[in-house]
Amino acid sequence: MILFDYVFWAMALAIVVLGAATGVQAINLARLRESARRDVQRLFEQMDLTLGELRDVSTSLAGGLAVIGELRSRQDGGRREPEPAPAAHAAARSYDIALRLARNGANREELMSTCGMSRHEAELAVRLHGPRRIAT
Repeated sequence: MILFDYVFWAMALAIVVLGAATGVQAINLARLRESARRDVQRLFEQMDLTLGELRDVSTSLAGGLAVIGELRSRQDGGRREPEPAPAAHAAARSYDIALRLARNGANREELMSTCGMSRHEAELAVRLHGPRRIAT
């Protein structure tokens, strides 16, 4: 009987300790949930502020673009074709020179080294614009 009393009290103590630990965990979980809810609420408030600022910037940008467009139309005074960019102009000249060289009999390697063309571009230029060879 004494052994039964010790086992009973040991099990009762274990049940009480487990109950207390479960209660502490429940309290900690409730605190964690509340903390997470506050953090998410602050995050949403900050996102709303950021979205408002983004709308303001977007409005300012649209107004700035409208002013730039108006200034361009005043400056042009009429419709003029925009001048090509210098790099595009230089590339077009390089191709013109390459085509002229190909018509005069330059080979692929010469076009590649002189005009900075790729191998495929140089082959195409030689095939299309090079002198015609008679097949025998």
